[in-house]
Amino acid sequence: MVILMSFTKCLGDAKMKVFTIGFQDRSAESFFLTLKKAGIQKVIDVRRKNTSQMAGYAKGPDLKFFLENCFGIAYERIFEFAPSEELLNEYRNRLGKKKKDNTAWADYVERFRAEVLSRPLIERFQKVTDGFKAVCLLCYEKTANHCHRRLLAEHFKTHLPDLEIQHL
Repeated sequence: MVILMSFTKCLGDAKMKVFTIGFQDRSAESFFLTLKKAGIQKVIDVRRKNTSQMAGYAKGPDLKFFLENCFGIAYERIFEFAPSEELLNEYRNRLGKKKKDNTAWADYVERFRAEVLSRPLIERFQKVTDGFKAVCLLCYEKTANHCHRRLLAEHFKTHLPDLEIQHL
């Protein structure tokens, strides 16, 4: 309760909005304009690896530069918000070439909750979002449906009910 009260107090009457976005199949133009239009003040990178070849414009150091210097949006990578390499690889291996597997996803969610959501994430989230009213959790997946960024956003809302979630 103390955490919730201090979080609400720092925001005043305004509710914080937590957005989520994935960059899969998005052009740089679409990605950055979507963030700008939504009024994002800070991007929180929740990827396990933020320097892969798939990242393109969204590679960690480049993304930080573009966000901060071209759009005035703060950037921070929070490694603790990402699943372990083992968990991610296991899910990908079970998924194989299929785009969707509800059983594999259900198992992943259960393990993600046990592995990641059991960490003390709420205080960390509050600390990195202090002073911001519109933050965005970033990962790769095109939609939030089968992505851990949705699980994180829902976890934060469970503990901080004044949050509003919107998937971009």
